[in-house]
Amino acid sequence: MVLQMLVTFLIGVFWAFVFTLRALVDMIRVGPSRFFYTNRNAPIPPMLNDEKYGEHRMINLGPIKLHYVISGPENAPLMLMLHGFPEIWFSWRHQISEFQRDFRTVAVDLRGYGDSDKPGGLDNYKLAVLIRDVKLLIEGLGYKSCVLLGHDWGGAVAWAFANKHPSMVDRLVALNMCPAPVWWKTATSNPMQFIRSGYIFFFFLPYIPELLMSNNDLNMFRRMFNEKPAGLKSGPVSEEEIECYKYYYRRSGSFTPGINYYRANLYPPHQGHPLHYPMPVHIVWGLDDLFLTTKLLEETMTVVPHATVTRVADSSHWVQNDRPHKVNQSIREFLKKSDFYNKK
Repeated sequence: MVLQMLVTFLIGVFWAFVFTLRALVDMIRVGPSRFFYTNRNAPIPPMLNDEKYGEHRMINLGPIKLHYVISGPENAPLMLMLHGFPEIWFSWRHQISEFQRDFRTVAVDLRGYGDSDKPGGLDNYKLAVLIRDVKLLIEGLGYKSCVLLGHDWGGAVAWAFANKHPSMVDRLVALNMCPAPVWWKTATSNPMQFIRSGYIFFFFLPYIPELLMSNNDLNMFRRMFNEKPAGLKSGPVSEEEIECYKYYYRRSGSFTPGINYYRANLYPPHQGHPLHYPMPVHIVWGLDDLFLTTKLLEETMTVVPHATVTRVADSSHWVQNDRPHKVNQSIREFLKKSDFYNKK
């Protein structure tokens, strides 16, 4: 463990050096005053309160409260959507609009994100705690099970939850994410995935990631969504949509909880029992993901051979926003082919 921590630290320092150089170039380009500026008085973007996405609510899960946006018929089956890093409930806007017609759609801000509570300490972001949040949320909404969608870190939580509580997941849809043990195995054995995971080791450092991600009024969101090599392939995200993300992350300390997901779960997760997914599973994978190689998809299929897969060409890591029509269509086809509608 000591050797692992030392290697992690050294790799993190290397990536910190790389990202710091880039930040210095940006500071020279835009000037120090703009580089260190954060518009903390920006008003809430109207799109965040657009009624077409549903009603904003809070739910008390005991130790924390979670914020979520809910829409669709009250007696319809639950479709629960878990976002990734560094995102918010708003990342599911295209799926909410598509599935609210025949589902009770709930897009939640995971703990540490958006308007949900942000407890301190790494223990509050362990995978087991995140799994418990999902269980309490489903029960608190008055359901026994759901169709579960997860992307990025939300995908990791969805895989882990379905493994531990399979009876509570009618259908599992994972977007550009594999089970955490599959990621660890592949990242430590496949050189390309190890290289692409460099930013994760950078997150292991204290303070520096938060500092570098906050500069230039959170320009990282424009770079993340709209610029090469990580950005969307289908075209730029609008400035108003980017403002929806910035609105939450302009708050002091807003990056630390999300980064703590990585810091709290960097090493191989303990598995009380083997990975097992008895429910129908569908995987959606944007093939031009800068961070996750298709080797992860291949390894996941050895664990879940019955899963169906939609490979989305010319799509980035942000697949549900990059190619929403393709993603929504594939999910509908999966639900239909797995006989979900007939059983409900």
